Amino acid sequence: MRASSTTLLAILLVSAMLGGCLGGGNFVYSKGKVVKPGSEVVYPFKGPVTLNVDVSGNGPFTLLVVSSDGSKEIFKRTNVTRVKEKVEFPEGSWKVIIRNEGESSLVLDISLRGE
Repeated sequence: MRASSTTLLAILLVSAMLGGCLGGGNFVYSKGKVVKPGSEVVYPFKGPVTLNVDVSGNGPFTLLVVSSDGSKEIFKRTNVTRVKEKVEFPEGSWKVIIRNEGESSLVLDISLRGE
């Protein structure tokens, strides 16, 4: 009985880790992510990579891709309810930022997958 509960715990921990960005890795999946008004979520990525971006929400949001220090912007969509595109990241460290600039909470489905 103990071995099976230990195995189950290990599976649950791995599943929880795969639900978000793995420390600078190139994969994020989050369904039903709530973003409060005036807030943002940030996911770090390493380049070079082609990132498949698929983000949808129940209200408008802004999606940006910027360098890790914020000095260079390579992708931006504002006032959208869905972004489904491929974005090329050059060498370096980058951030995908999803902002709720509205007055109501957003519920987002987020899939960011590097190739």
